[in-house]
Amino acid sequence: MTAFAPRRPVRCAAQGGSTLLEVLIAMLVLSFGLLGLAGLTAASLRYVKMAQFQSIGVQLAAELGERMRGNVDGFEAGSYIKTDAYSTAAVTIPACASSPCSAADLAAIDLAQWAQELRRRLPGGDGFVQRDAVNPLATDIWILWSDPDATVGAADDAKASLSVAGANDCPAVAVTGLAAGTVKPRCMYYRITL
Repeated sequence: MTAFAPRRPVRCAAQGGSTLLEVLIAMLVLSFGLLGLAGLTAASLRYVKMAQFQSIGVQLAAELGERMRGNVDGFEAGSYIKTDAYSTAAVTIPACASSPCSAADLAAIDLAQWAQELRRRLPGGDGFVQRDAVNPLATDIWILWSDPDATVGAADDAKASLSVAGANDCPAVAVTGLAAGTVKPRCMYYRITL
């Protein structure tokens, strides 16, 4: 009968410390993955906030449309036009000039209350409203709010690409006169038809 001697593992002197190196490389790869995950989380939070602002914009545009439908005489007279430049100044609600209120007075009150609601629900919220020249029953509404990621004169406009294509096409008259370094308004366009 033959006896077998157990085999001893062969150790190579060149492999000393290779396990520690592998662990360090794995930690490096894991840290890059975690950094990427943190960036993805931050971007998703920005997109969620943008979606919230867009949802509020839809609600407020629909609200103005309902106010216009409630005051058809004021709408037909062109009283629901707001074409002043972007501003975050406080809004005062006008009083009726006559008793009972005229259609133009009601339209002015509606626009002031709507602008006040824009400022309350959106950061730096404002609106721009104009009638369509071709279709007399259509009104174009832009909802504007301040986007802290984009400033006027910033070299990197890649941050302004958070919303859908064409959403930042503000009317030129609405964004004229903004000083360099101020927050650019982000715009969303809606069309209301009575």
